[in-house]
Amino acid sequence: MPTVHVNIFPSAWDSLREAATKRSPDETGGVMTGTRSFHNGALEFNILGVLGVADFEEFKDIYTASLTEFVCTDRLGWANLALRAVKTFGMNYIGDWHSHPNSSLCTLSPRDIHHLAKQYMLGQFDPYPPLHVLLNWRSKGADFRISAHIMIGEVIAVLEPRIIRTPRSC
Repeated sequence: MPTVHVNIFPSAWDSLREAATKRSPDETGGVMTGTRSFHNGALEFNILGVLGVADFEEFKDIYTASLTEFVCTDRLGWANLALRAVKTFGMNYIGDWHSHPNSSLCTLSPRDIHHLAKQYMLGQFDPYPPLHVLLNWRSKGADFRISAHIMIGEVIAVLEPRIIRTPRSC
């Protein structure tokens, strides 16, 4: 299995936390855009743009959300959300995200694992598999944890994304 690095940039990190906390206590989710590359034996993802599905009235019928579950109910609708993100940010679709508010659970549910495996088996990626990012926190606005999951072969790798900090100017 190749080495995999996941970086999330400040504006995407802020957008992810804002979209997730706005819908709390329900779970929510969306799509991510950015760059993917493979060099020197390592696969690198840079998360640069994040959209939350609940922020768009036209996508309200493509998912269900509750305190304990977030489910996409319309794959074509979800693909249209991904296209919206690609047009908005001018970058490639690189994966999906969802939240686990008020939870320390930083692992995928069996449904999430099935979804990730299905994407992989259907070859819904070009040329690298998509990420699935999970954001969780115990109390509103505090102690956010993020994990990234990617299926490579028959293995789901769990990674801790590196949050890129920009240097402050004087």
